[in-house]
Amino acid sequence: MKVIISCLNSKYVHASLSPWCLLAGIREFSNNTYDALVMESTINGDTESFAQKIIDEKPDVAAFSCYIWNITKTLEVCRIIKRKHDCKIVLGGPEAAYRPKDILEKYKFADFVLSGEGEWTFPEFLDNMNGDLSLVSGLTYRKNGEIITIPEKEYMDSPPSPFSNEFFKNLNGRISYIETSRGCPYRCAFCLSGRCSPLRFFDIGRVKNDIIRLSESGTQTVKFVDRTFNANAERANEILLFIKENYGKEIPENICFYFEIAGDILKESTLEILSSMPRGAVQLEIGMQSFNEETLRKINRKTNTKKLVDNIGKLISFNNMHIHIDLIAGLTGENLESFRNSFNIAYSLKAHMLQMGFLKLLYGADMRENKEEYPCTFTDEPPYEVTSTPWLSSDEIKMLKNCEDAVDRLYNSGRFLFTLDYLTDEVGISPFDVFNSFGNSVNGNKMRLCDYAENLYYFFCDKCDRKILREKILCDLLCCSSSVQIPDIFKIKDPIYKKIKKYFIENVDKNIKIAILYSGNQVFAVNQSKEKNLHNRYEGAFYNIDEFVEF
Repeated sequence: MKVIISCLNSKYVHASLSPWCLLAGIREFSNNTYDALVMESTINGDTESFAQKIIDEKPDVAAFSCYIWNITKTLEVCRIIKRKHDCKIVLGGPEAAYRPKDILEKYKFADFVLSGEGEWTFPEFLDNMNGDLSLVSGLTYRKNGEIITIPEKEYMDSPPSPFSNEFFKNLNGRISYIETSRGCPYRCAFCLSGRCSPLRFFDIGRVKNDIIRLSESGTQTVKFVDRTFNANAERANEILLFIKENYGKEIPENICFYFEIAGDILKESTLEILSSMPRGAVQLEIGMQSFNEETLRKINRKTNTKKLVDNIGKLISFNNMHIHIDLIAGLTGENLESFRNSFNIAYSLKAHMLQMGFLKLLYGADMRENKEEYPCTFTDEPPYEVTSTPWLSSDEIKMLKNCEDAVDRLYNSGRFLFTLDYLTDEVGISPFDVFNSFGNSVNGNKMRLCDYAENLYYFFCDKCDRKILREKILCDLLCCSSSVQIPDIFKIKDPIYKKIKKYFIENVDKNIKIAILYSGNQVFAVNQSKEKNLHNRYEGAFYNIDEFVEF
């Protein structure tokens, strides 16, 4: 029997684990030998040509992993395959598994939906596909005009490793993923992780072996998909220490390991290890969601916000890892003023990335299934994003979208940090008001960096000292890119400029860029041949202009 296992990735650089997990399950648990092959593409690829590639293999079964980012394109591929080739279409993954009956009712070209852990359920399905389907746990199928669902099973063993020789050949240096546990200790109302299975941890020896194998594969980023990596502090410490001890040896120094953690439950022992990790070896993502205690309670998110703030401050102070923090707009009980407060607290932490996300009403999540307790409107199509709540109007949601755009372009890009510090710390505009007001003035319009900087200047120049604002934006532009075009409004013709620039080029480095800061009687110099910092900026230095009096 020929079996094709497929997943449409969001981008080529991502290498999904799911099809390789299914392949490993077939080889480990099936009672038969199948001619199974993994075929990948992206949501940006041509669906017709990818479907044809699958058809050319003449599969008996074509299985697809479905997520919010790929479900629309996946269904298109399946429709094309079914129209041209007689095979069984099997759908799994959260976008199918949490609405199996709905899938089979809407899409006649889909034959089966599998829920539960595919490493076990998919080989079970293949072994029984032409026999008694009632033996397949988690299977939904049609029989005599009726849609039947077989209950799922719980598995407590470690699934087989997906890292086969074929996987590494296919990886080709892309971002790789590793799973060392399954499930989550929390049951947040907007998330599926606490529902998929009880929290369990995979064999630690296998985990260490997989880390080394991934490190030797040519990838530069290894992302742990564990929903709460530090749920077991002792185990998290063991993995971190293993990475640290092997970094620069069996683990190349250019690899970054990415973890999602709960910031408020970080132990001092874990903080101590993280503080000593090699620079750039670790990146952390910390989901805060909100600082409104009542909102957190309503969405079943148990968080010690004071401890969370303290721990994030410590992590950032180590200055050896990229820290990414998340807020979600549209949560229960959080109005605009509450979100503004949450945003200002989050911004004050000075993480390297502050992601403003918007609530998504996922199939299977409590917030979608319990409409009375979590009333809101959302889009019919993926990613099912909130459009209004009893606490946030649709106009306010649209306004926050523009705010999000400004956060990404001004802060997360690392491009305008001097300017932001000036506006928030010296001028005294609240962080939220800076991003919200300017974001809505730009209204999401795309433009060149130099034009964006010019817009930024004209928007705030009447609210502060124009000379200082000009200099802050100019310094930011020099720090962010070697090729940025400096707008004319930031240029001042001064004969001393060329002389000072010549001095730096001849005595320091030819890649030096400078600006004269008249407000502080200073010269700002940036060496663009050096490595960028954790904010993706070139470092700059300030000099008293009196040091160059000989000019």
